[in-house]
Amino acid sequence: MNAPINKDLIAANSDRCAQPPSERVEALKKAVQSETNGACIERALLWTEYDKDKRNRGKTPAVRIAEATRHVLNHKSVKIYPRELIVGNFTSKRVAGFCYPELAGIQVMVEAFGLPKRRVNPLEISLWDRFKLASKVPYWLNKNAAYRAFDNMKDRFRFAAEQGEALQYQVYEAGGIAHLAPDYEKLIKVGAQGIIDEVASMEAQTSDPEKLDFYRSVKIAMSGLAEFGDRYAAEAKAMAVQESDPVRKQELLDIAAVCSRVPRQGATNFHEAVQSMTLAHIAIFQETFGETTCPGRIDQFLRPYYEKDLAEARIDRAQAKEILGAFCVKLCETIPMHSDVATSTLGGLTSWEVVTIGGQDSEGNDATNELSYVLLELADELRMRQPNFHVRIHENTPKAFYDEVIRIHFGAGSAPAMYNDETIIESMMNVGYSLEDARNYVAIGCVEPTAPGKSLASTDAGMYNMPLAVEMALNEGKQFHSSKQIGAKTPPVSEMRSMDDFVAAYDTQVKHQLGKLRRDLEAIERFHAEHHPTPLTSSMVEGCVEQGVCSTSGGAIYNFSGIQGCGMATVADSLGAIESAVFEDKWLTLEELVAHLKDNLSDEVVRTRLEGIDKFGNDIPKADAWMKWVGDHYSDSIHALGKNTRGGQYLAGVYSNTSHTHFGSLTSATPNGRRAGETFASGFAPENGADKRGTTALLNSMNRIDYKKFANGINFNIKLDASSYDCEEGRDALASLYKVYFKRHGMQVQANMLDPKILIEARDNPELHPNLLIRVSGYSAYFNDLSPEMQDEVISRSSHGA
Repeated sequence: MNAPINKDLIAANSDRCAQPPSERVEALKKAVQSETNGACIERALLWTEYDKDKRNRGKTPAVRIAEATRHVLNHKSVKIYPRELIVGNFTSKRVAGFCYPELAGIQVMVEAFGLPKRRVNPLEISLWDRFKLASKVPYWLNKNAAYRAFDNMKDRFRFAAEQGEALQYQVYEAGGIAHLAPDYEKLIKVGAQGIIDEVASMEAQTSDPEKLDFYRSVKIAMSGLAEFGDRYAAEAKAMAVQESDPVRKQELLDIAAVCSRVPRQGATNFHEAVQSMTLAHIAIFQETFGETTCPGRIDQFLRPYYEKDLAEARIDRAQAKEILGAFCVKLCETIPMHSDVATSTLGGLTSWEVVTIGGQDSEGNDATNELSYVLLELADELRMRQPNFHVRIHENTPKAFYDEVIRIHFGAGSAPAMYNDETIIESMMNVGYSLEDARNYVAIGCVEPTAPGKSLASTDAGMYNMPLAVEMALNEGKQFHSSKQIGAKTPPVSEMRSMDDFVAAYDTQVKHQLGKLRRDLEAIERFHAEHHPTPLTSSMVEGCVEQGVCSTSGGAIYNFSGIQGCGMATVADSLGAIESAVFEDKWLTLEELVAHLKDNLSDEVVRTRLEGIDKFGNDIPKADAWMKWVGDHYSDSIHALGKNTRGGQYLAGVYSNTSHTHFGSLTSATPNGRRAGETFASGFAPENGADKRGTTALLNSMNRIDYKKFANGINFNIKLDASSYDCEEGRDALASLYKVYFKRHGMQVQANMLDPKILIEARDNPELHPNLLIRVSGYSAYFNDLSPEMQDEVISRSSHGA
């Protein structure tokens, strides 16, 4: 992986001037983007068929999951689409999602009849398929994650009701315990049979029945993966017999040869390596919620195959790029199939399958190579919702590579997110990653750094509504217009004599809510370990085979649970407003403030004065200090939760997907001048419109944060006015801004480089910009796939000029 680059070979095959995608890749892209988003019922029906078979009921959970996965892989539809080189279909439709009835999919099954007509993200599904999907609901009512995770009906109903509303927090892990980057490098090298052989060797060394059960389940799952490749080989051969075009006939025969070898055996060339990874990726989706499973650092582990093929004249740069382009388009064929509530909290069709580019190797050397440039070009040329391209930057990043990252900021749509190696590596080491593993990090899902192939970090375990704690601290643990005691009982504001008194109440509410979240999350974690282990996935996570322990039970080298704080700037600005208005300038009492908040800040004079109090994001030390305090307090509160059920720490993250809009819609007015129902800020960014002093002031504020306390990652969205940067001076200015931000220990940044008018046009006339790609919150999405509320939130973000 870290061998020296053959510069002569690379130079002979390089042409880094941006080129259009190959005609083939462009055709594949067009075919995928022209498809209507659908719902596939295959996986749900096949899983139910296996689970209902009485012959399977006495088997252990690990064996049942392995056999059910194999059953799906052996019976799901197998399709090879026109002009494909990289094959494998996630579902029975070209672009579709599917649900997991044994996890959290039962809710979307209940809603099956409304899927084609729902307001946000409708999914095409026939009436007959809706009947078939809904007909399986009764079977899974007492077999899904929410039911099995709790011991009594009271907790089951409570959890279902609370998650259905998602006011205080949302436990994403109920939908699956993914959010990892499997060790595809190992699978590509040794194949499924190599892993089966390794497991057989481990079996001979133990008599432990639990380990033997795990090893048996791995062999079953890996056999299913190998057979999955065989099915595509057979399909390609059959299609070749019928094909009249000699060029396509030979391509199909080549595909058959590739799939006859991988993923059963180790790959011998670049094409086989990419195909092996693709089929394994699709197979993991059948075992558990796969949308958050990431390919990882493919520019690193595919590099030996690329350079070998170059040296042997088996491939050139353009052909390798075409294969990778086909792989990238393939990832866009899967979409999440969310329930109505999840669609609301996630705000649209999320894209969490991350390809991480560049960065360092395990020894600290620059790891940028020719495939890094190829992937950057594909990010620029394709601009599709997946993969989510993340670029690692460090002090020795080549100038040519950095300049290319800056250049592609100016295409139509979002640019790759950028990550600061120095800050992230230190933050990871602070929580127990080795230096070598931290240097090899990938950014999972939205923004979360983990060691690939060694971690089950459950980085998106839960989302937490932070500003709700401010509301409850002002109202004795209740929402303003509710008598329900959902928080801790804290003193009435009439008894608070100082800012310290209020901060103490806020601290109590935060710890109370996080304690409840931990209780529910632990129940879900135990469910996965006891009822839904993942032998296929775990076979590609270091530590599991070696210990004979599934990743869901702590077999991975690294085990964490990441909890994200949403609405941090709302809290910080609210605390600053209380301190200024009540305890310093004293133009309001706390009782009067609460009365105004309960009245939804209808008094414009009061609301304007609250809005006018200094806000985070303007290079004002006092306002920024509150943001740092809130961040530090949140991180410390998360770490204080102790160990999760797999023996790992809880980690703090600050990104929000689109939960900041959902949580905001349910939270009352706040002291910073925000009215009830209005959105919170996204991730670590200032409140929308609050950062009024320009880009430099904004970055100075961001640099006052101690990002090393957020090992689960942060997202910092910045919206830039493309018209003011799209010139040589503007690009130089942008490059310098990012460099200074990173030099001062900034952690991450992602830009929407757009003409603000384009977003308004896209909202009002969607047909004018059908595939406009934007950065949402660590991930990219098509603007037209977002909910109307989320579209308005993106539009309302401050737009900064050069």
